[in-house]
Amino acid sequence: MLDQFILLLIAFNGLGAQAVAPKCTPAPGRMAERVEGEVLRGEGFSKATPSGWILKLVPVQKGWFLEIAMKGRETEDLSRLTPPWHFVPNAREIEGWHFRNEDNTGPNEGSVNAPQELRGFIFSPQVGRGIEYNGSATSSEDVTKVQAFGRGWLHLDEFRLTPPRRGERASFERIKFSACLTWPAG
Repeated sequence: MLDQFILLLIAFNGLGAQAVAPKCTPAPGRMAERVEGEVLRGEGFSKATPSGWILKLVPVQKGWFLEIAMKGRETEDLSRLTPPWHFVPNAREIEGWHFRNEDNTGPNEGSVNAPQELRGFIFSPQVGRGIEYNGSATSSEDVTKVQAFGRGWLHLDEFRLTPPRRGERASFERIKFSACLTWPAG
């Protein structure tokens, strides 16, 4: 089951350019809230939804790292069980080099295995309260529980990268994004 979910998440994150963000609508038995924002290089972003979920973009050298928290647990990342954890970039790692080719001279046309505009993630308030990331010993049951609770996506609606320079890695100058968080109703 975990293997199938990871493959689905990798496929979801590898869809490539999607010009328009998906709709953020609740499915039967689930709630949904949308977050939109814009952030410049080196700046952080944090916005709480009406239900108390907090979407954060934490600045890193080449872009941002996405975290989900909640009111009362603002310093915890409830999305840290989002796979994959090794070998390819995690969808929560939003870095400019994902959008350039290997030598940073043009757009990524598939030569760099990295998530593109649409990025999926999972989250749960049980993370850190009985469910924890434990490297390769993280159980598939725990990941399944997290995925059953909270699912979301972040879409890069617009972005600007640093100029292409052969042999360097691109960074983001700015991004404009929309995101959607869904969780069980009630």
